[in-house]
Amino acid sequence: MLTKRFSAKEERRRVVAAVYDPGDVTAGEVGFENHLNVFHHRERGLDEYLARGLCLWLNGTAVDRFFRTFSGHTQVNATDLRSMRYPSRKQLARLGSALGHGAWPDQEKIDALVARHVFTEEGSG
Repeated sequence: MLTKRFSAKEERRRVVAAVYDPGDVTAGEVGFENHLNVFHHRERGLDEYLARGLCLWLNGTAVDRFFRTFSGHTQVNATDLRSMRYPSRKQLARLGSALGHGAWPDQEKIDALVARHVFTEEGSG
């Protein structure tokens, strides 16, 4: 799971996240430029549903509002990302599972999924 480290002031969101799926690339090795933050667990990729849920969470309006409230700059560094509060791994995996494998949703759908699977009692179990 990747996030951009810099966003333009005109960009819609400060945090822009995407899932990197190694199955989509035929190369033996892949490198990432240093303008990306890479989410991993012990230097290994994340479970597919966890990565998709984390990506939805980070692309949600709630995270954007939080980030804009507490940070006036357009750089999102690893310290900023580490200091944020996140839903549990279970909630993120459930969120990612709810997305399915279709096309990536628009902002309204992302926010609806986050609301349902993170900010309600259904998502807290």
